[in-house]
Amino acid sequence: MVEDGKLSAEEAAKLISAVGAGDGSGPSAVVKAKPGMRFLKIRVFESDRTKPKVNISIPMGLVKVVSKFIPKSARMELNEKNINLEEILASIDEVSEGKILEVHDEEDNEHVEIVIE
Repeated sequence: MVEDGKLSAEEAAKLISAVGAGDGSGPSAVVKAKPGMRFLKIRVFESDRTKPKVNISIPMGLVKVVSKFIPKSARMELNEKNINLEEILASIDEVSEGKILEVHDEEDNEHVEIVIE
């Protein structure tokens, strides 16, 4: 990806550092939290459930790097729902903790929340 210009060498180093040597399992890799470390948490709930069906935690230091991997189709779907990803990323820098976004989708019976913890 560095060779293709999709990531800078610095961004690649951050990803490698965050994931560690690992076993190549990719998305299931875990970053050990250090005291005071903040995470962006994305949770998707079916409206009638309290346990999320999707629960993603991204270290704040990697949020902008990881956002580059969001597929174009997903970005388009967010835009169709009037969710501006760039505005969310910009607001993340301004918010120290708390809920950034909450969306209720009655059509798909889902509830999405994005929180900094």
